[in-house]
Amino acid sequence: MSAQDIFTCRQHFSLWMQGLCAPWAEVIHLGTRLTLPKDHDMFGDGSMARGLFFIEKGVLRFVSCDETGQQAILFYVTENNLFGDAALFNRMPIYALFQAVEDCVLHFIDEATVREVILPDYPHLAENLFEFMAYKIGVLLHHHCEIVSPDVRGKICRLLFDIARYCGYSKTISPKITQQEMAQVLGLHRATFSRVIAELKREGVLHKVTKKEIVINDLKALAQYANKPFAL
Repeated sequence: MSAQDIFTCRQHFSLWMQGLCAPWAEVIHLGTRLTLPKDHDMFGDGSMARGLFFIEKGVLRFVSCDETGQQAILFYVTENNLFGDAALFNRMPIYALFQAVEDCVLHFIDEATVREVILPDYPHLAENLFEFMAYKIGVLLHHHCEIVSPDVRGKICRLLFDIARYCGYSKTISPKITQQEMAQVLGLHRATFSRVIAELKREGVLHKVTKKEIVINDLKALAQYANKPFAL
């Protein structure tokens, strides 16, 4: 897969899933409204899914954990999306975590309602669910390609461009993700990530990257780097 292919996929298969399940808002009255405070976790204890969740407001990150407690961030789920759907249908214990990046408002729809009411009576929602699950497969496959890619500068630039895209292509953005988490997403050591960021600053592509703010000087140059192999 070339850098052009990866960049094209990144633009389609964003790690920040936005509004892909908006039609499900019409059936949230069939569920139960819940709140999840910032920094709180869901699942991760091997429990079984009892239904699925619709995010009315907020952002959650999906994190995989190994037996040592090491975590890997796989993707982010924003408002007007579902989560817990794969676990509901594969009937396996859930050891991954969903972590609230900010205060969230959720709606829980139990399994019986999903299977006996929504899927048969709302066929357009069933189709939307299939499309959403297929999209997540694409995200995870592409994410795997990025992790194993030796193009360190390219994948950092693709991630930064993805964040800029999520924030409306603004040059000054509040990423809601730390540099440590960015490195973690890409399977990089923090020192490697920081070194490439320092290089991009010296070259005038970036002005500032902090926990609360990223300032991009040249969005076009960032896109060009994202589209160009540059092995470490």
